[in-house]
Amino acid sequence: MKPPRLLHSCFAALALGLLAACASISPYDQAAYEKAVDAKVDTLALMAQAAEPYAGHQKDVDALNLELNKAYEYDKGRPNNALTVQQWAILLDPHSGLVVDFFQEWQTDGTLKPAYVADKKTQIAGAFDQIIALEAGKTKPSATQP
Repeated sequence: MKPPRLLHSCFAALALGLLAACASISPYDQAAYEKAVDAKVDTLALMAQAAEPYAGHQKDVDALNLELNKAYEYDKGRPNNALTVQQWAILLDPHSGLVVDFFQEWQTDGTLKPAYVADKKTQIAGAFDQIIALEAGKTKPSATQP
């Protein structure tokens, strides 16, 4: 279990990096925003099932992992988007990502206690909120005149 202080430190470092990199950040992308929101909702919904045996949700976890990796690769392919990619890594790093760790624990333990799931959902929701806020805060392209 990662201590919340570590997670808060990551968020603070990300915010400072965002301020320093404002001049070289990618513009707002509606598709990236939607992918992040959808990924958050789907991840939290599946996490809520962790009190049930993992074996009954293996296909759901596999499908979610595919969705998460698609969203990550989309953002990774955008220029000047390093801050968002770093935030995705906090969630998806194969060795220490919050989402990866959660699903590995669920698989290993078979089921997870509701209080533990609630704590992890709060942490993971916060990480997704950072991705969503980063995207929402980007400069929106000007509307073209007819």
